[in-house]
Amino acid sequence: MENYFNYFTEIEEQFQRCRGTRTLLSPLDWALIEAWKEAGIPLEAVLVGIERSFEKFKKRPKGLQKINSLAYCSQLVLATAEEIAAGAGGDSSQAAPKKEPIAPFEAGEIPGYLRGNAEAVED
Repeated sequence: MENYFNYFTEIEEQFQRCRGTRTLLSPLDWALIEAWKEAGIPLEAVLVGIERSFEKFKKRPKGLQKINSLAYCSQLVLATAEEIAAGAGGDSSQAAPKKEPIAPFEAGEIPGYLRGNAEAVED
C-alpha cells in the first residue's frame, strides 16, 4: 500500500494531467480524496476512473467548459473500483481493506469524563 501522501499527490497530478492545466484542487476535492482513501478505494481505481471521466467528457459536444472538480469523476472512480474488486474474483481480501474506526474510549467512560469537565469548569 502506498503511503498516505503519495495517494493524494498521485491523484492531484493525474487530475491536472488529464485536465491539461496545473489547477489547484479545492478543499472539497481534498475531502473527496480522503473519503476514497478511508473507504479503501485503490489508487489504481482512482487514477483510471479519472482518466475515463476525462475521456467520456471529451466525447461530448465541444464547449467552453472544463472539468473543474474531482466530484465529476467520482462515479467512474467507484465503478472502476468495483471492476477491480470483481477482477480479483470478488474476493474482498484482494481489494483494499475497509478499516473500521476504533473508538477512542468506551461508551461507559463518557458520563465520568463529562462530570469531570463540568467540575473543572465550576472550579
